[in-house]
Amino acid sequence: MLYFIAYILVKFVVVVLYAMQFLMFGRAIMSWFSPDEDNKIAQFLFMVTEPLVYPIRQLLNKFEFFSNSPIDMSFIVAMIILIIFTTVLNGNLVM
Repeated sequence: MLYFIAYILVKFVVVVLYAMQFLMFGRAIMSWFSPDEDNKIAQFLFMVTEPLVYPIRQLLNKFEFFSNSPIDMSFIVAMIILIIFTTVLNGNLVM
């Protein structure tokens, strides 16, 4: 019974991580179009994804190379971390 509960919990977390990846992808696509500040979709995507991106951005800004980059490397790093966590929890690692 405990194994079943742990299995369900892990699968729930994997679904949440997939949803977060989808939302971050949506934010990346939305950033290409420069939506206005009143756009509810853009506000929602920023509100949901920024808590993951902001700490990584703060960490990377301590390095001069990343702080002067025209590309938001914190977003890429956050996406890679999400993909790694999803892969590990989903058990899709090939050894």
